Amino acid sequence: MTPLETIASHFTHEKRAIQWLNQICTGNEWVSIESRYKDEIDVDVVNFNIELQGESLRKYRIVGAVTRGEKSLVSLMPEQVLGTDEQADEQDGMDAWCSLCLNPIGRNSELPLGDRLCSLLLALHNDIQLAKSIAIIDLFLAHDHNDHKWIIGYHSEGMYLPGEDKELYELVPEEIRHLNHHFYCIEDDLQFASLNEEDAQLIFDEEIHIASNKIRIKKQSGE
Repeated sequence: MTPLETIASHFTHEKRAIQWLNQICTGNEWVSIESRYKDEIDVDVVNFNIELQGESLRKYRIVGAVTRGEKSLVSLMPEQVLGTDEQADEQDGMDAWCSLCLNPIGRNSELPLGDRLCSLLLALHNDIQLAKSIAIIDLFLAHDHNDHKWIIGYHSEGMYLPGEDKELYELVPEEIRHLNHHFYCIEDDLQFASLNEEDAQLIFDEEIHIASNKIRIKKQSGE
């Protein structure tokens, strides 16, 4: 058994979920999974890595670390999701991979690990459809390889840029910096609005979808 299968075997529901995960990963060419113990001594911590390709041809990576809890597996950190353009290659290194904040919330975070990972990788594989409901995926797909080199990641209110390094930030294309500033302005405005978190997020989502559409139109026109 793989390290992930071994650590999941201590809990019936976790074992079944990981079996389902393995069936998906071994039965499809567009996804693969690897797991390993943190080290030879600490066999109670397992790191895993899932790599897959979306229908858009974008590549995604899901990484995480789990240990044994009292009644189930426990994630030592939220599963991290990364995405990159199909044009990226090994020479680009981590610079080509963008962080995608898609951590499970609410009841989904209580599901067995394998169930969470299955739901996530299937959704990412169907990324073109996912972009219709998840704004940051829409923005990620609207940008291309040349954009991703400057964007550290995407989150529910916009993007992460290399703001701590002033010299590097000044190299970021003006269009990307302007869009990032636009999202910051929206965030500032919403701080003084009488809106709950859900309604505020709906406004952000709409703005991100609008920005994504504008980016596509501009790229298609060759501007």
